[in-house]
Amino acid sequence: MGFYHKLTNRTDTRLSVYYIDITDYEVVDSAGLYYSSHYAYNLDSMKFYGIEWEFNTTLFDKLNLFGNYSFREMDKDKTDLPVVFWLNLPPKHKANLSLRYTLFKDTLLTFDCRYVGRRESEGSYTMDEYFVSDVGIEHTFLDDIKILFYANNILGENYEELYGYPMPDQVLGMQVKMSFF
Repeated sequence: MGFYHKLTNRTDTRLSVYYIDITDYEVVDSAGLYYSSHYAYNLDSMKFYGIEWEFNTTLFDKLNLFGNYSFREMDKDKTDLPVVFWLNLPPKHKANLSLRYTLFKDTLLTFDCRYVGRRESEGSYTMDEYFVSDVGIEHTFLDDIKILFYANNILGENYEELYGYPMPDQVLGMQVKMSFF
């Protein structure tokens, strides 16, 4: 269930509340760091519930700000978990904040921040929380072609999105997007 509210001509916000009840929730681990075999396992019951909030605003004609926050909790049937069990779960807390500044016609300066909270699993494995910032400059040609030059993880955060696989420090790159419709 969700709510949308347009606060002003330049600002809107959304709030969603959800509850998901799954019977026979399937867990698959095909990239285990410490075990050479793959496995799948069914949990009799898994429940996810939480909230998601987002906002969009134009601070002034050249600056747009948007972001979101989500809180997710879960409840699982723990009666017969296997002895060795890695349940890859999403974090309880996640947040994003983005700025788009129009430098001049068809050129945007981009800035994005992402926070991912601590993640825990069965078997006492944990993944630390992290905060990553990215910057970029994007130019549009002929309304259909966009070129983006970017630098990701500009602060050099040490973090993992998947357990046992560290992400690179800084990443510099270029991206070309073409739209045909």
